[in-house]
Amino acid sequence: MTASTQAGQAAKTERLGPIHLMPGVTPMNVVTKLYAAFICIGMLTGMSILQGYILTEHLGLSRGEQGNAAGTLAFWTEIVAIFLITPFGVLSDRIGRRPVLVFGIVMMGIGYGLYPFAETLGELLFYRMFYAVGMASVSAMLASITNDYPQDRSRGKLIGISSALNVIGVMFISGVIAQIPNVLIGQGYDSVSAGKVMFLVVACLGIITALLSQLGLKGGTVVKPKDRSTFKELMQAGLRSAKNPRISLAYAGAFAARSDLVIKALFLSLWAIQDGRTYGLDSGGAMARFGLILTAMSLASLIANPFFGWFIDRVNRVTAFMVALAFASIGYASMGIITSPLDYWMMPYFIVLSLGSSFMLQASLGLIGQEAPIKERGSIIALSGMFGAIGILIFSKGGGIIFDAWGPWAPFVVAGTYQAVLFVIAGIIRVMAPGDFVEGSPWKPQVESDEEEPLAASGAIEVTNTSAQAPEKPAAN
Repeated sequence: MTASTQAGQAAKTERLGPIHLMPGVTPMNVVTKLYAAFICIGMLTGMSILQGYILTEHLGLSRGEQGNAAGTLAFWTEIVAIFLITPFGVLSDRIGRRPVLVFGIVMMGIGYGLYPFAETLGELLFYRMFYAVGMASVSAMLASITNDYPQDRSRGKLIGISSALNVIGVMFISGVIAQIPNVLIGQGYDSVSAGKVMFLVVACLGIITALLSQLGLKGGTVVKPKDRSTFKELMQAGLRSAKNPRISLAYAGAFAARSDLVIKALFLSLWAIQDGRTYGLDSGGAMARFGLILTAMSLASLIANPFFGWFIDRVNRVTAFMVALAFASIGYASMGIITSPLDYWMMPYFIVLSLGSSFMLQASLGLIGQEAPIKERGSIIALSGMFGAIGILIFSKGGGIIFDAWGPWAPFVVAGTYQAVLFVIAGIIRVMAPGDFVEGSPWKPQVESDEEEPLAASGAIEVTNTSAQAPEKPAAN
């Protein structure tokens, strides 16, 4: 067999529907990743959704005590994420994504399994730390694997599909898992036993997902052992790469994108409960009414996310980032003029708000995945996640202060203002340092050539056990 024939076979790639995969990545690897995203995102958001039951039924905290308790738990979770997410990213560049992800899923599962057995708030905080360690690992690895598996021309499509499954995962936790106590109590179980079953079901799902991830995800590292950066180089990679203005832009976007989710989850529900008095509703009635708007927001994101992923692959990624910022800034700023989150006539504003926050996550991930050098991608994406955790801390704490002092609209308008400023900065970068166009984009200048797209361009080839590797295209600076 000639060397050219061997090289051709080494560069052979597969597809999953419209998604072109990197050499060595199989459709089963991608399907496993999508399933892992469905379960893991549900577990990541489910803790905030389900822990209210533990605070009320297991610990017996009054409503006036629950806000402070939830804030303390969330605060220390993000502190752990800030300190650990970058080391996990560095470790994944050295030993591979799969073991780090599997470890994280197991830790989250342990946290869920222990949570309902806490008898004091101190015990609950201790058990929450298992979850926090897993959260730092899983959030970094899911983002890295999403960027590792597709060729650059299909990066947005996989991000869009993954984002849709993220939404389904959250709906599964809130619509199925959260209903377990009601079902069991109706069958004669006491509330504490029902809560234990609910959390243990999630823990078991986590352990099963860890096992399937070990079996179904691609093993190995993204570059050959001799080409790996040292730990010191990887720890410095995130800040060093900020010299690239598009990576700095992605960092700034991550700061807003993850905090967007917290602002929606934390302050919209509180706003709805407060406005419920105007409508003559108690807390439960207000949340039930607002639940219809939340459902509409989720459905809008579920439908739109794959289409925005396709859009990301058709335009310059900074342009896609600007479109996401436009939706986000308009959606968040519009909260300053709505009458109430319980007013169904305001639903279009909330839909734009939901689209903006989901588009921001996709655009930030697509941009940093394109620009980050392959052998340092895990470290750089992890630093992006750290900026997101810092954003959550700042917006949740500061947002709570201005929520009480200025009004319930204030955290949203402040977030929208930040995103509007970032939109202007992104426009300058689009003009001054736009980077390369995506291969296959109708706007990309065409060069006469019969060759296929460079298969390793801005993608990952896990080569620990392979003998050939396609060349990596350097990120445009």
